Amino acid sequence: MRIALAAALIAAAALLAPAGQAHAWGYPGHRIVGAIADLVLRTHYPDVYRQVQAKLAVTDAAGKEVKRTLSEVAVFADCAKNEKQYCGRDASEEERQYALRNLEHFRFHYADVPIEERRYVAGTAGTDEIDVVHMINYAVAQLRGRKPPKIAGVDLTDAEAVWLLAHLVGDIHQPLHVGAKYYDRDCLKGVDPNRTGHAPTFGIGEASIETIGGNSIALTLPEPAVPPAPNLHVYWDVAAVAQAMQAAGTSSVPSAEPGFAAILAATPPAGWRTDGDVETWAAKWAGEILPLAAQAHRKLTIRRLGAPAPGRNGKPECKWAGDAR
Repeated sequence: MRIALAAALIAAAALLAPAGQAHAWGYPGHRIVGAIADLVLRTHYPDVYRQVQAKLAVTDAAGKEVKRTLSEVAVFADCAKNEKQYCGRDASEEERQYALRNLEHFRFHYADVPIEERRYVAGTAGTDEIDVVHMINYAVAQLRGRKPPKIAGVDLTDAEAVWLLAHLVGDIHQPLHVGAKYYDRDCLKGVDPNRTGHAPTFGIGEASIETIGGNSIALTLPEPAVPPAPNLHVYWDVAAVAQAMQAAGTSSVPSAEPGFAAILAATPPAGWRTDGDVETWAAKWAGEILPLAAQAHRKLTIRRLGAPAPGRNGKPECKWAGDAR
């Protein structure tokens, strides 16, 4: 049954973002992912859903058990970063304790695979042992009752594994959480570190410089751009999902009645299922989303803003501007 819990949970959450149909995951997006999982599990896998709720249940100050939904907990991994704009509130004590035991938790949310690649390959540029693919697999192994691979600085309770999984299934379907654009040391020519031998700056050298998942690409959008997005990453995190919700005629902020989630859960697109063992799914999802990350960059005219300058850890960084074509 523990295997069913992990498989059904991520299958339900994955309904929102099958290959070829990506939405973005700020606070509303993650709530939607969790709401879809709630709807699908409650309707089709009630025994599994009861297990999920049992793992997520907490006791209030009066000693009463409080059940929590996947829609609620899907934002916890961002709340733990104490980023109120992506959480909707300040971090809770539960989230602070998670952050203290997992000091590199902010790195669980993404990979930075060069957008020229067409699949995720562990050990290549932009991947590491605590990237989004590895951490989905870690949480899955834990929830299947298997001993996850030992990773220094990673320590999850089962409840944290559930809410982290609900969150990361959203993140891995956000193109800019998987694919990144790399440039040469002058930040002028695009390169693929895996093919040219240019090591990425965040790893073992300084021969190529990346755009940090689009965070370093300032974005200029045609008017009116609602909501605004200061860079390419935030556009996919926030603006794109708000626009999709508005186009569907639903509120841009999830409510107790998950209208947008209900629409998507009721009409899943063809081909949303992922084949093979559940522990192979994350790498497949990353490979499916990489072409969309490349497409997101191709829709922009990207130009360098100034010469490289020392940034994080003294390594060179650049800023770019992206103008919509």
